[in-house]
Amino acid sequence: MSYLTYLASDYPLEEVKNPHDRLLSVNEALALGVKDIPEELLAPGFDRDKPEVILCADRRVDMDLLGRVTDGDYDDDFCLTPFEEGEDVYTQKAYKVALGWHRFTRGRAEKIIEYIKENLRHTDQVEIWRIWMGTDETPTICSLTVPVSKLTAQDIYEIDNRDVVDAAKFFGGLPVQYRLVITAE
Repeated sequence: MSYLTYLASDYPLEEVKNPHDRLLSVNEALALGVKDIPEELLAPGFDRDKPEVILCADRRVDMDLLGRVTDGDYDDDFCLTPFEEGEDVYTQKAYKVALGWHRFTRGRAEKIIEYIKENLRHTDQVEIWRIWMGTDETPTICSLTVPVSKLTAQDIYEIDNRDVVDAAKFFGGLPVQYRLVITAE
C-alpha cells in the first residue's frame, strides 16, 4: 500500500523522464566509475551488459530524521510515467501518468502546470488525483474544479500533500481519493 499522485486526460499524456536519473548496465556503471556496486551484480555468471540494472543519479538525495528531503532543488527533478488501470484508479480518462518526485518545489510545480497547459491544447480537462493504493472498498472521491488560468503551484502542493489515510477518519473509515479537475477555461 502506498500513496499515488497521478494525472489523467482523454488526450495522450507524454512520458517525462527524470534527466537526473539513468539506468545502466554493470559495465556502463563501471566505465563511469560508479562505486558500491552490489556483489551479486559482480558475481561470475551475471550478465554485466544486461541493461537497466543500476540506477545512477547526478545529484544526492538525503532525508533527515524528521523525513525532510534535500535533493538539489532542480526544477526538472521529477518524472511522469504512464501506467495501466489498477483497482484503485477511478478516473474515467483514458491516459494516465504517475508523478514521481522526491518532494514538491515551486519550480517543479510550475513545470507540471506547463505540462498540463500543453495537454489542454488538445482536450478540455486534465485531472490530478491523490490516492491510497491497496484498499478493497469503494472510496469517497473529493473533487474540486479550477480553470487552468487560476491553477497555481500551491494547488499542486495541496493535492500532492493530501493525507488520504487520515482523511478516511472523517468519512466513517471509508477510503478517500482527491481529484483536482483542471479545465481549459
